[in-house]
Amino acid sequence: MGRHRCLAEVSEHVTEPEAPDVLVVGAGPSGLLLGGILAKAGAGVTVLESREAPNPQTRASTLHARAMEIFDSHGVEFDPELPRHTHGHYGGLPVDLSQVRSGRAGVWKCPQPDLVRTLTGWARRHGVRLLSGEHVESVREQGGRCLVTTRTGRSFSGALLVAADGQRSTVRSLLGIECDGAPATRVLVQADFHHSRLARRRFERRGRYTVTAAPLSAEITRVMVHDPLWPEGEARTLEDLRTAWATSTGETLPADPSWLRTFSDDTKVARRLVEGRVVLCGDAAHPFIPIGGQALNTSLMDAEALGWRVLRYLDDGDPQALLDYQDERLSWLNVLAGRLRAQARLLFDTDAAATRSKAVVAGKLAGDAVYRTKIADGLAGVDVCYRTPTHAVRRRLDPAQLRRAGVVPGVSHVQRALVSDNGDDVDAWIRPDHHWYPVARAEALRDWDDAVSPLDDLEPEVAL
Repeated sequence: MGRHRCLAEVSEHVTEPEAPDVLVVGAGPSGLLLGGILAKAGAGVTVLESREAPNPQTRASTLHARAMEIFDSHGVEFDPELPRHTHGHYGGLPVDLSQVRSGRAGVWKCPQPDLVRTLTGWARRHGVRLLSGEHVESVREQGGRCLVTTRTGRSFSGALLVAADGQRSTVRSLLGIECDGAPATRVLVQADFHHSRLARRRFERRGRYTVTAAPLSAEITRVMVHDPLWPEGEARTLEDLRTAWATSTGETLPADPSWLRTFSDDTKVARRLVEGRVVLCGDAAHPFIPIGGQALNTSLMDAEALGWRVLRYLDDGDPQALLDYQDERLSWLNVLAGRLRAQARLLFDTDAAATRSKAVVAGKLAGDAVYRTKIADGLAGVDVCYRTPTHAVRRRLDPAQLRRAGVVPGVSHVQRALVSDNGDDVDAWIRPDHHWYPVARAEALRDWDDAVSPLDDLEPEVAL
């Protein structure tokens, strides 16, 4: 298909596979959001989830402005009491996100089980069929469709398969798609404790350790520890965490946590996102270190970027819409991966260069309003723009700009309107993801050049 190799054609007979328009593998946030977007527009969608029941682990909990805008545009409703905070962080340094140009400025806290529960209900109301306990074992192309078989012996056939099955994506592995990025060098342990009385700590340096203790809710406190002496690739135990915490803080951790995991600073991007009739979305496309909610929020933006293109593909069968998704998202994901590696260096490294860079960043956040805005926009996900070999696309229009332009949110087609840009009214195309470009494209590169330009006075490895 196009310039990518197709999946192998197979000839064996498969008895009456279930055949929706789109198969989505993975009932996490990105898979559910994508499935709901497609079903809301009339597509038949089946989501296959390997787990028998939703994952109860807290996992990611941070939602930024752009993700909340996406939910609003598609009618995903949250508890009105969803906690909102004003500050996020860049490399452990506090950043005020309350002034980001968005009706959803700030940081919203929603533990992943609650987010999945909300998205599951919303997706089902729009007609998504969710099947649990269906672990994918094979993916093939047959008769112009994508054929999936699972461990239960069931077969499913779709015009398209979207792999949204996480960092250790089974589908990505079956297709042999590799990820690019520097190898992991750090190990971290994270755990959630109920009803603890731990002192709040925000990325404190305690000797060789970096430690964090922060409330996720009134009942749950999340603890994280990095010890540079822990070998990469080795899982750590609860006893390792208890020892490191006591050594670094002098505190004793409470009883057993509700959740504990070891993870690394692995931050990579898949080499391609489209393989025949299969598309990667969410963590399957980019195994990222979970710093400040960036992995989760990026996955939700993947779903928004992909949804309207899948609908176009279903309508006309032209794979170019999917290839445009690939080219645009890869262009931005590689920028974001560099930012996350820079944040990890600021967070965890103590060598002279990293210490000097952290001091520079802290000084600029305190004294340079332009720099502060740029960092905040990046964390909030509102500076996303695209540049590919064939085109460039400007930042998304914020909700107020959309209203002024008379743009209808949540639709699956491109709209034409006048957009106010630096005091001028520009004749523009506004896409379903609310990114835009002038009908005369000459100015479309401006946002990209600004977003990816290095920041002055920083070590190269920690430039934004």
